[in-house]
Amino acid sequence: MIPYDPKNWLRILVDFPKSPIFRTLALDVVGAGIYSALVVWIETDVIRVAVPLGPSFLSILGIILGLLLVFRTNTAYDRWWEGRKLWGQLVNVSRGLAHQIDAMLADAASSRATYARELAAFPLALAGHLRRPRGEPGPHVPNAIVTTLQRTFHADVRAGHFPREAILTVAPQLAQLDDITGACERIRNTPIPFSYSSYIKQFVVLYALVMPFGLVEEFGYGTVIASMFTFFATMGLELLATEIEEPFGTDRNDLPLDDLAVIIERDVHQLLGTPA
Repeated sequence: MIPYDPKNWLRILVDFPKSPIFRTLALDVVGAGIYSALVVWIETDVIRVAVPLGPSFLSILGIILGLLLVFRTNTAYDRWWEGRKLWGQLVNVSRGLAHQIDAMLADAASSRATYARELAAFPLALAGHLRRPRGEPGPHVPNAIVTTLQRTFHADVRAGHFPREAILTVAPQLAQLDDITGACERIRNTPIPFSYSSYIKQFVVLYALVMPFGLVEEFGYGTVIASMFTFFATMGLELLATEIEEPFGTDRNDLPLDDLAVIIERDVHQLLGTPA
């Protein structure tokens, strides 16, 4: 995830050429400009046949395309934001477990280091699990860690290291680790439907192909600039949605899972009084 100050407009403008969206679309925008220039040249200097596509028709298509892009970006951002809320919940649950275990576990219990180690390892294991390609076989490490925590906890209860009432407070928080894992897997394993995503890309390209014919009579060679800006705006929104709809990866705008894992590791070791 790219850290930045939203109030520092100058920094954002200076970094604009380094934007991954800008760099991805740079050649495509130039291509759209060359295509528009070719259409304008043919329509005005070669064939001189006005295609009956006026600005009104383009406005209707633009409204439809705008509604589709709004829904597309909102859907992608909802997935990104839900992933961030789940990892924020993981931070809180990890701290809450460390607080409960520190307060209720007998000082003589030798399992304190086990709780700290497993709680610190869980977010790293979950991040690695979510970044694996879909369908790739392999051990479910987060499940194994939760199993170890559950077994250690119930063994300590039976041994008298925890009071019996600890089951009512600690066990539900351990179960939340499974809930968070399942919710993150739901986001990762349920991508945006292919037909919907491909249709929007096709619509954007077709709109870019039709636009010069509708603007050439009124704007002349100014159609080239209008086409380039419009293509950058529409396809840029689609690429932005594509980039953030998978929030658990390692792209520049994905969630900072490694940083959150470091925060959890630091906090649980401090709360349980064990060396990191």
